[in-house]
Amino acid sequence: MKWLNKKIIVVSFIWWLLQGVLLLLNELRVLFEYDNYSTFSFFVLGVSLIVISLLLWYVKDKTIILLLSTLLLIYSITQLFFFGILLFFFGQRNNWNGLFLLIPIFNILLSIFLMLKNLSKEIKE
Repeated sequence: MKWLNKKIIVVSFIWWLLQGVLLLLNELRVLFEYDNYSTFSFFVLGVSLIVISLLLWYVKDKTIILLLSTLLLIYSITQLFFFGILLFFFGQRNNWNGLFLLIPIFNILLSIFLMLKNLSKEIKE
């Protein structure tokens, strides 16, 4: 736990950058494979995750990091809600679909750890 508390910015940067890049690559795959231009929102979401992760890495202001972690928490809760809906509608066929809920839960925990670390620094100052 001490290691995570010291390296929370590095872990967050890598985790959110990985999610943004994978979402962007998946959107490009759908775009080139199916010529589907209607899901532009996932492209914007992937780019936004990449930008937020880069801001987490470069910005040293605690209030901006707190704002970014709040945005990531809202994204994670929304992602958990929509994954839950998908699991409810399509989860009857496969028992492994519940594992997909682990990623949004990990996102929520990572966002909360990031917020708590920055809140504790804000209170100390």
